[in-house]
Amino acid sequence: MRLKKPNPYGGCIERINNVNINRDTWHRLVPKNATFGLPCPACANGKLKLDTTGVNIVEPKHSIDYRDDQSWEPDNVVERWSARLVCDEAPCGEIVHLIGDIETVEVDIDDGDGQTYWGAREDVLRVRAAFPAPPLFRMSKNVPSRVRRELDLAFRLYWADTSACVARLRTAVEALLDHQKVPTERLIKNGPNKSKMKRMDLYERIKAFTAGAAHEGQLDGLRNIGNLGTHGGEDVNDEDLFDALEVLQFALTGIYDTKSINAKAAKLQSKKAGD
Repeated sequence: MRLKKPNPYGGCIERINNVNINRDTWHRLVPKNATFGLPCPACANGKLKLDTTGVNIVEPKHSIDYRDDQSWEPDNVVERWSARLVCDEAPCGEIVHLIGDIETVEVDIDDGDGQTYWGAREDVLRVRAAFPAPPLFRMSKNVPSRVRRELDLAFRLYWADTSACVARLRTAVEALLDHQKVPTERLIKNGPNKSKMKRMDLYERIKAFTAGAAHEGQLDGLRNIGNLGTHGGEDVNDEDLFDALEVLQFALTGIYDTKSINAKAAKLQSKKAGD
């Protein structure tokens, strides 16, 4: 893998806004001197900063012992790391732990005069897990708890498995439909099984819920990409994941926040001079 320096994640990672996810700020490979700055999972405004203990890097004994082997090469070194991040909002002070391993990558180096050189090698931090997981996007307080739980699992999976993360978004759609009391079965009206109940698949449930509304295409897109995610492999990538996250964020806003927004709009409409 090759990286370019200065790289887009050399500084802190910016907080996600509530419109689009800033994709350039989310990376599983970060330099050893990263200051992080991930969004706090506990409060709305905080950023997670590396605490004073810094990044702890250790080499396990089996890797150390292997250095004495005649076949040993520098690429055989195994190193693990951990770090503790703390929310910079004093009243919050949430603590998040990151773990991972060290990975050697090729880097492109910009000399500052417009010339780029490549082929240099650098050790970087590979993030394997974060707990509690920083949110990939902020959710409204109106989003039901079961949907939030599924999304929290998706946020955890981001660091380990893109396909599993995308598949979990599909599960969040199912939880959304359950909360909206969309039926899980339908009555068969024709054929040999007439008058029997048949389990509805996710496509049918989405159709029943949206009935041609704008959310139909959004939720069905999440269903489709979620199906691909369940197969694993390389069927989905980070671009698909962030597309899905933005679509789901938009759909959740439309479904759960429209009522409160309309109430505010009505209040504004009814306001008179002197009120």
